[in-house]
Amino acid sequence: MERNYQSLINGIFVCALPAVNTVLENENIQMVMDLRAEAGENEGENHPNRLVIPLIDGKPNQSKLLEDAIQAAVHAYHEGKQVVLH
Repeated sequence: MERNYQSLINGIFVCALPAVNTVLENENIQMVMDLRAEAGENEGENHPNRLVIPLIDGKPNQSKLLEDAIQAAVHAYHEGKQVVLH
């Protein structure tokens, strides 16, 4: 079986949008972090712990958004949660 997602470190996965459902089916994911610029709050997968932090390629002054995303992922990791970033 080919996996269309990757494990960054134990419990933190990364994938493109088409693979989110596969990750959710195969792993015990407790948080879905959507980093896509085009992501809408009510769009995509219906996961109870979905966090949308839209990062836009080439846009200046996104350091606060990037920091928020990193802090959320680190916090979830320290709580022992499985996280997927896409």
